[in-house]
Amino acid sequence: MMKYLLATYSLMVMLGGMGHSLPALAQNTPVSSKPAIADEDLKKFVMAAKKLEAISIEKNRQETQALQKEQLTIDRFKEIFLAQKDPKAQTTQQISNDEKQKFDRAFTLLSQIQDKTRIKMGEAVQGEGFEIPRFLQILDAIQKNPDLQKKVEQMLKASGK
Repeated sequence: MMKYLLATYSLMVMLGGMGHSLPALAQNTPVSSKPAIADEDLKKFVMAAKKLEAISIEKNRQETQALQKEQLTIDRFKEIFLAQKDPKAQTTQQISNDEKQKFDRAFTLLSQIQDKTRIKMGEAVQGEGFEIPRFLQILDAIQKNPDLQKKVEQMLKASGK
């Protein structure tokens, strides 16, 4: 269950690129160890989280295909990415011009996939009747409250997750 919630959180961090971020929300949200969240909101949260999981699975599939198309492994892509960020970084092998071009094409594709995913995620959350900040508030409250975690876990089991 925590793995599921952490995956949802990482997806929502990505959603944060839409101009909303959890840290910013935390500053504007009263701190309470057990915030009151209506059961109806938790039901909507579970439905939205399930949609986000499906979107994430599709994103991962598309990213894998994009890397395969350019004949790059995930590890090699990461290595080249890190080498570009820090020219002093150690690489297992030299980066050829051909590999650099493949990396650039893959990076463009991955950026497009991520942008489309952000939009789909926002639509999924809003489709369940949430504004993104409210969804993030509920997610944050669930992560901090074991009772809410158990309740969401029970809802997920009951909904067939």
